[in-house]
Amino acid sequence: MLTSGAFGYLMDYLVAWVIGLSLIIHTWCFFRCFPRQTYKKTGLVLGNVLVFASLLGVVAIAAESYLRFVYIATDSFGMSLPARRWFVIHTTLNSLGCRDREWPTEKPPGIRRVAFVGDSFTYGWGIENPDDRFPDHIQSKFDHRAPKAVEVMNVAKAGWDTGAQIQPVKDMISVYGVDEIVLCYVPNDIEKLLPIQEDFNPIRPPAPTWFNLESSCLLDYLYRRVYLPRVPTVAQYHDWLAAGFASEPFWQKHQQQLDEMISFCRSRRVTFRVVLLPFLLTRGEKFQTSQIHAMLRRFFESRDVPVVDLYPVIQNIPPAQLVVNRQDAHPNEEAQALFADAIWNAFYAPP
Repeated sequence: MLTSGAFGYLMDYLVAWVIGLSLIIHTWCFFRCFPRQTYKKTGLVLGNVLVFASLLGVVAIAAESYLRFVYIATDSFGMSLPARRWFVIHTTLNSLGCRDREWPTEKPPGIRRVAFVGDSFTYGWGIENPDDRFPDHIQSKFDHRAPKAVEVMNVAKAGWDTGAQIQPVKDMISVYGVDEIVLCYVPNDIEKLLPIQEDFNPIRPPAPTWFNLESSCLLDYLYRRVYLPRVPTVAQYHDWLAAGFASEPFWQKHQQQLDEMISFCRSRRVTFRVVLLPFLLTRGEKFQTSQIHAMLRRFFESRDVPVVDLYPVIQNIPPAQLVVNRQDAHPNEEAQALFADAIWNAFYAPP
């Protein structure tokens, strides 16, 4: 079998064509050769079944062909074949593994460097043009005010949590001479501290054991759209996060992570700010965005860290207007622009 890639297993696609054509040929042979006058009821049932199977096969092959070779879009997990193709086509990474241009370690004289550190929201998951991300909007605003006075660095990777961001923050300061760190915080940045079990792992959605999803884009699409949202680890993901924030031991560990980041910046006299990025869609009953964000604001304000909460910016806008697509709850271009304006007004606009 040919190796799977961004287009799945080619041999399985050819087998699907063989099965589809076989159904059509058998249907033709049935109407051509079966003695329907002798077996009227049997012929009627078999004929209807074969016609239905043939039509279904044609629809399935057409859908498989479209999803395999034409459809390109991200989903929330980035594991489907169309999502893999999206990343191949639309993303270019620098030597840091971030979706940004290459940055020299030596900072040009007279330049202020601002590093936006985050995860997939900051990375621009689902945003085709990097210029449409909120850090890039802010770079444009800086350039409009004073060209080449400020360099905005996008230091973000999908799946990063607070623990994974501590060392990159230190490297940005020690190696690249960054003057300001803006932590772009999403409430799932606590998730790596929370317990998981073999049969309940909300970080990674389960894959079927009875079928290889890379063999069929159609089955992969149906599995992720129809079945996966009903899986407990997916449906209860946000409640799992809420339980983590409500647990004093986990919240204390998370505060220690954040304190380490804050303390390092202050020891190097680097400005540290925080942007609270909200989930645009949540499931379950326990996760209350306003309460979680208020909890985080109190923590940062108690450390005298400037923080801007972006939840009020989007709370009255229908989520469907702000997400990348129906399968991807990451912020789209409109949401990114709203975030940029709010961040600029809070941190950088003249008083």
